[in-house]
Amino acid sequence: MRGFKTNELWLFEYLVRSTQDELREYVADVLKAKYTEVVITKEYVCAVGDIPIALVAHLDTVFEKPVKDLYYDTRKNVLWSPDGLGADDRAGVYAILHILRNTSLRPSIIFTTDEEIGGLGAEALVLQYFECPFPNLKYIIQLDRQGTNDCVFYDLYNPKFIDYIESFGFVEDFGTFSDISVLCPEWKICGVNLSVGYKNEHNRIETLNAGALFDTINKVIRMLKEKDIPNFEYYRNYHSIWFDNICKNFPTDGDGFYVHCRGCGQLFSEYETFPVKGLDGHTCFYCPDCIPSNVEWCAECEEAFEIDPANPHSEYCKDCIGGLVKCHMTSTSKALENSSTKSSVTPKESVIQKQKNYSKDFSKPKKT
Repeated sequence: MRGFKTNELWLFEYLVRSTQDELREYVADVLKAKYTEVVITKEYVCAVGDIPIALVAHLDTVFEKPVKDLYYDTRKNVLWSPDGLGADDRAGVYAILHILRNTSLRPSIIFTTDEEIGGLGAEALVLQYFECPFPNLKYIIQLDRQGTNDCVFYDLYNPKFIDYIESFGFVEDFGTFSDISVLCPEWKICGVNLSVGYKNEHNRIETLNAGALFDTINKVIRMLKEKDIPNFEYYRNYHSIWFDNICKNFPTDGDGFYVHCRGCGQLFSEYETFPVKGLDGHTCFYCPDCIPSNVEWCAECEEAFEIDPANPHSEYCKDCIGGLVKCHMTSTSKALENSSTKSSVTPKESVIQKQKNYSKDFSKPKKT
């Protein structure tokens, strides 16, 4: 697998030996030399590129002091440091700088600070820019994931985007937090966090697999070189991926944890809609705006049901109508058996008359 060349190793060593402030100044100088539109603050450094994809990495690590001793096992292609390597996320920073140094590709760039203590740099960025400041941005790639081929989407749920990212050789996994957990929901932009080869992060036994790092770099370069980069709509997933097996039987309309309102047809999170007994016997969903004109609550079972245009004033759902009719018919039959010898009306005539009376009464049931 691909390993570090001498000049590449020098750059990585410089990155892990730098403090966050030193690194912020360094990447700012790099971006100013390669981009015309650069924003530099204490919390973040950004550059506007000519490719509708943004690359993100954070400049801090969990370790209080930079690396002093760095070791590289060229046989195993692994780096580590007894001081704590800090490849989370200096590996991501390196990946972005490697692309800028070795290709003419110019995606938009975001370097953030203090991700490890709550994504403070990303928070500052979205507070400054309520809307995405990068024109025509299609999606965001964060390079801040452990492992070799993970792709993590956090609260995003868009199957087409997930399939697209996986087509480059990644496999979906779940995670807890990174900068795109702040950026993507605020800007309504799809985003993914990709593996950059480190493992045992936040620990002094952290290591970096150089082969996995360069493998991801090559995949990202392929993504940036795509001629027709698709547009992807941002849908927020209020469920976590590890609840999939628990929630898999929850009724949906084929869009995973998102459902279409039966009234207006718009796509909503399940939590934004109300499940209703449909006229077809299946559960359907209505948004709050469509409930008043399309939904009623059954006077018998007290569950929400879809209003039947053929009987718009009914206060009973179809299930309860069937049950009440059956119950009424049974009671009528027993009464007829007991009184058949006393009545001058034939059983058939009596049943017909009872049904007529029931249907008449049922259309407007008495309220108690």
